[in-house]
Amino acid sequence: MIQFQNEFVVIELVNNATAISLCWKGFVPSAKYREALEKAIEIARKHRITNWISDIRLMKVLAVKDQEWAGTVWLPKVVSAGCYKKQAVIMPEDIFGKASASSLLTTVQNQQIEIQNFTSPEDAKQWLAQHSNKNVSQLVAQ
Repeated sequence: MIQFQNEFVVIELVNNATAISLCWKGFVPSAKYREALEKAIEIARKHRITNWISDIRLMKVLAVKDQEWAGTVWLPKVVSAGCYKKQAVIMPEDIFGKASASSLLTTVQNQQIEIQNFTSPEDAKQWLAQHSNKNVSQLVAQ
């Protein structure tokens, strides 16, 4: 169920509302990137979600200032809110996109967040569903 969207991101609840998914595309302007991440915290709090999926296959290079903001401002905020425990990342094929994601993912791992990289949304959902009490095949079908 879609909770928020603009031209650069779609934020939705998946796996029977046990995970929040952010599907990014293109070169995301700083204001839109930060707005989406702040909105994602609101959604995660409202639905008591701690599992996240970031689909960055279509995302282009993220500005260094936004990577730093995410690591120093957003990440501590979402961790202290208690709504960020596991992160599945659907990685881009683009080498520049991978490089952009790598530094932020290292920061996430330093916060003791369990994180895994995937090549498909189905595999990411399956991994998150393994730690849920719900029926795994039902969750992945969403």
